[in-house]
Amino acid sequence: MLSSAALQSRISEAILHHESCDLAGVLAKGGFDPLRRFNIYRNNTFASLTATLIAVFPVTLQLLGESYFRYVASAFIRSNPPQEARLVRYGGNFAGFLAGFEDICTMPFVAETARLEWKIAEALDAPALPGCSLDQLEDGGDMVPELFLQPSLRLVVCRWPALDIWSAHQAGGNIETLAGLSRRPERIALWRNCDNIRFLSLDAPHFAFLHALKRRPNLEAAVSHVVARTPGLDLASAFAGLFADGLVARIRYAKPAAN
Repeated sequence: MLSSAALQSRISEAILHHESCDLAGVLAKGGFDPLRRFNIYRNNTFASLTATLIAVFPVTLQLLGESYFRYVASAFIRSNPPQEARLVRYGGNFAGFLAGFEDICTMPFVAETARLEWKIAEALDAPALPGCSLDQLEDGGDMVPELFLQPSLRLVVCRWPALDIWSAHQAGGNIETLAGLSRRPERIALWRNCDNIRFLSLDAPHFAFLHALKRRPNLEAAVSHVVARTPGLDLASAFAGLFADGLVARIRYAKPAAN
């Protein structure tokens, strides 16, 4: 008799790889054919996971066409089963999978667009906190301000103009603007604003500033890190933008780091 873990493993393999014949001896018989019941369950599993991918990657679906997208999704599901119970968190590896999948690897902008769509899904799943105003930044004396950014903030570097592609496929967008699409890097900040997503296209110094501040809330340390490695930062503009865009979710004061 199989242990519970072994039974679960065998059923999982049968769902993903269509090997239901191996289950004939372990499925309990009832009023209906157990293998027929299992096939219904397997089909529903693939249908629900495919529907999740379609919901998370609608622009990628448009780029590939629905039929081919479903074919790719089926292959992805077999090699990347869900690791969490929440379907909203399914698809994190999809962009990487597309980058190496058959003919899609000759269209790298597809995987780049999928990666942007996943970051959008992550941002929409994160909380949107009230933004702090610049007036809330007080003189802390010897204390150093720490700025905690919105938990939904995502920073994305794309090798192709993924944001242009995504925008062209939205309501009111113009796909004709993508004619002659060529490789062009983009640095994008995106975050949740109520139930929508806001985007900023950034230059390298501004992107580095947000990235440093996201990693280390200590404002002094973040600025020092960026100035030393990425010259050309318009600190006044970048700093004012943090508050104007509502990106600062919390302010705290801490003692300066010991030298």
